[in-house]
Amino acid sequence: MEQSGFVIDKSDCIVVRLDGNARVETATLLKESLAQAQITHNIVVEWDQAEHVDACVLQVLLTLRKLLSERGLSLTVGKDNAKVRKYLKLSGLSEYFPAPSESSDPRASGDSNA
Repeated sequence: MEQSGFVIDKSDCIVVRLDGNARVETATLLKESLAQAQITHNIVVEWDQAEHVDACVLQVLLTLRKLLSERGLSLTVGKDNAKVRKYLKLSGLSEYFPAPSESSDPRASGDSNA
């Protein structure tokens, strides 16, 4: 299995891919990779292959989200995962990491519960 926490710098965004169990080691690698990256684009998180995303990884992503916001950039979830989504809801963090349909679909403005 691939190591979790890959940072892929594309021309229009930076993709953070989390696979398997994203734990303390992943948070450390993620911080180091992002420190070396020149962050001038939005960041897209892909955690569709993650079994678990630990709180320390979420802390790194929340810090990154704040930094991006200060620069007028954003952090979004590109590929979601039901296990991670459930954990985010239980921890009260889902609003900081909206599901792809919530952040990219202009029709998802809150009246989808009809």
